[in-house]
Amino acid sequence: MASTRREEILFHAAKLFSERGVAGTTVRDIADEVGILSGSLYHYFGSKDAIVFEIVIAFVGDLNERYEAALIPGESGRERLDHMVAVSFEAAADHPFATEIYQNESALSSQPEDSPISTAVRRAHNYWAEAIARGVDAGEFRIDIDQQHFHRMLRESVWSTVRFNRASLERDAERLRHDLIAVFLDGFAAGGPAGSASAKAAPGPVRPAEMSERVVAASVARGTDASEFDDLRRDVRELKEAIRELRLQQGN
Repeated sequence: MASTRREEILFHAAKLFSERGVAGTTVRDIADEVGILSGSLYHYFGSKDAIVFEIVIAFVGDLNERYEAALIPGESGRERLDHMVAVSFEAAADHPFATEIYQNESALSSQPEDSPISTAVRRAHNYWAEAIARGVDAGEFRIDIDQQHFHRMLRESVWSTVRFNRASLERDAERLRHDLIAVFLDGFAAGGPAGSASAKAAPGPVRPAEMSERVVAASVARGTDASEFDDLRRDVRELKEAIRELRLQQGN
């Protein structure tokens, strides 16, 4: 059927475009991949550029529909961004190589402002911007970081993740989503449960008692034997006693 053949052409063309670039892919290359004559391809598409535009427009249009459908009244900025990352991975999996083509081809990102691609991409960007602004206005997100810069970094990280995990995207989508949201909204530095007040606060100096507790914990993790552990506990007690005496002297 014609529709099946069109989808086959679009899939193979998208794969070739992502690997070789649009300029490096010929109509014959696409036809050979599909198993048809070059002339037969023109029964489905008027030109190679028409194939490129259909791949990208179909992807961004579907992406925007999914963004809109994923909106939940009353959700937080974090929840909205979380849903958008998940939806982005789903759309990328259903439109293989479309995001890679858009990223690779500068001509696609420099279309006139009123072109179908520019209009659709601008709408997609607005969903991200609105989610971030919602979080800032609600006090969820920091106000000292430029919203546009954060928007661009998060969005580009989503599509770079798609690119570098294309082969396993459907299988690993949930883990990838979790990692992106955790890093961008909670940070990668250790220091407390994600989202807790202690994790968000700037780290202060380590207390001596806390330091001794860490020494014991680290030794246990390394598998220190019982006698060494007893010695270590005695040393820790002596350290605590010395700290206590020092504080009493300072109080006097």
